[in-house]
Parts: sequence; C-alpha cells; structure tokens
Amino acid sequence: MRNVSAQAAPDDNAASTLRAETIPAFRMAQIMLVLVGAKAQGSKLDLERLSVIEFLSANPFLVVDEDSPASNQLRLQGFGRHSITYASPSQRFVSRRERVTSDIAQLVAFGLVQLTVHEGQRVFTVTESGQQAADSLYSVYADAYRLSVATVTPIVMKLSSPKMRERLETWLRVDPVLFDLFDSPTMDEFESEASGLPPRDMLF
Repeated sequence: MRNVSAQAAPDDNAASTLRAETIPAFRMAQIMLVLVGAKAQGSKLDLERLSVIEFLSANPFLVVDEDSPASNQLRLQGFGRHSITYASPSQRFVSRRERVTSDIAQLVAFGLVQLTVHEGQRVFTVTESGQQAADSLYSVYADAYRLSVATVTPIVMKLSSPKMRERLETWLRVDPVLFDLFDSPTMDEFESEASGLPPRDMLF
C-alpha cells in the first residue's frame, strides 16, 4: 500500500488504467487493516463478513449516509463517490469476492493471519506478525481506509447474517436475480486455496 503509486507508469494513459485492487499486495494490505480494525472493536470476522467489510470499507458511500458526520469525515480523508462509478458496485463486489479467498489464504501462509474457532464459527484473526505488518502501513490512503473500516465495521457487525445479505442487495444496488448468481465466500474454498500454498517469507 505504501508503494502502490510508485508502480504506476509515468505515462498518463498507463497510469489511468492501473487500479490498485488489481495488485495482490494492496488487496492483502486492505484485509490486514480490516482484521486489525475489527480486533480493535472486539469483533471477530468469518470469511463472509470479512469480504463484505473489506469491500464496503473501500467504498463507504455505499453504506454511509451522504449527509452524516461520518460522511464528512470520510470526505476529509479523501474518499469520494467517484471510486464506484467506473463499474457497478455489484460487478466490483463479485470481482473482489472471487479474490478474497486466495488473498486470505496467502496471508495465512505468510503467517500474518490465523484461522481460529470462536463460538462455533471459524474466524480470522491477525497474528503478532500481522499486527506489526499492519501497523507499518503508512500512507494517506491507509489512514483513510482505517477510518472507513472503523465506520463500516459496526454497521455490518450489528446485523445478523440473513439481514446482512438482505442489506447487501440494497447497498450494492443489485438486481435480486443477479445477486442470486454469486454466493458469499465459503470455508471450503479457503481450505482448498490454503492447502496448495506452502509457507513463504513475509510479504510486508
């Protein structure tokens, strides 16, 4: 996340086509910040809630009322509605959802995240190394994303799973028929991804 802008080509056309979410390190950094933010609020995230909070924190105006104090704070941090205009929110969510399981599996393989059981649910938490890695992320966007996570997480966590899925249809402004075409991430998918990943050196 610290060096994303440095990877853009100096050519304006090339830079305009670079989307940060296409960079694995950037996506994994966002996941780390979500998990650290959830931990600070005493929340533990399963794969489904992690994927929802991670996406909505990157696009908080799908959730936050435009005239609310939280909205004003997010604007001051640099968030704007332009970030969701180049593709429909539902299409972007589907695209991001397809990458979450592989990204979180990579983080587990790196030793930055661990899978634990809490109240009968399998949830993800940051390890000590993961906490240190997340704390080392310094950028304007990282600080803005931390604020967005702190804003979005309690909104999502107060909902039951069925209610969250119902609200997700509204937040993503999606046709219910299209919504039926994609499911939330499953632990089977995660375990399939993780089983093929040998331990590797730290990413951050």
